[in-house]
Amino acid sequence: MRKMILALSLLTPMVALQADTLRGPVTLTGLGSGQGWNDGSFYTGYVTLNFNGTDYTGICVDALHDATPGATWDAIYVPLTDPSLSAVLTSYFPNTLPSMYVTLLKADIAGFLDMAGASQSTTITLQHEVWGQFDPAGYNGTALQAPAVTANITYGNFGLLVDANYAKGGSGMVQAFLIDPPNTVPEPVPALLIGIGLVLMGSLRRCR
Repeated sequence: MRKMILALSLLTPMVALQADTLRGPVTLTGLGSGQGWNDGSFYTGYVTLNFNGTDYTGICVDALHDATPGATWDAIYVPLTDPSLSAVLTSYFPNTLPSMYVTLLKADIAGFLDMAGASQSTTITLQHEVWGQFDPAGYNGTALQAPAVTANITYGNFGLLVDANYAKGGSGMVQAFLIDPPNTVPEPVPALLIGIGLVLMGSLRRCR
């Protein structure tokens, strides 16, 4: 029993360290990453997000909340394959059926990819389609869904940068952004914990 307690005590700081790397300050440092236009009311297209000191290109997938250029807030990176994604999206979009999350996010990814090199009018249209996935009352998002179903999209390569206080819900949250992160963004915690847990359990059995 004492060995089990020791093993868990050694595991705890590892959990905290890995979890902390997924959370940190994010600053909306630039609009467009070289392209992007205003649709007359809102910015459309790529944005630059500095998360924990590294710049990422992203698009806003959330028309229901606000983010101000130059502002810094506390954010969490959530891979689209992470089990916590459902809780995050429920907080942001309580009127969307959870069974639709994957379909809608794949459509957002299609929009993200299609914006590369797109013209002003196409970028604005794509942004409205992206917003339409989770705000169908404000925008029509149906055009992206058909190609997203047939496209060979690597869903697990993408993630969301969301307000670290997403659980509070409501209009006070900062916008959610879809990013295609490089390898500097860590993998989700669960996989690490499973691996460490199996090693520790194997060691304990051998000790007995």
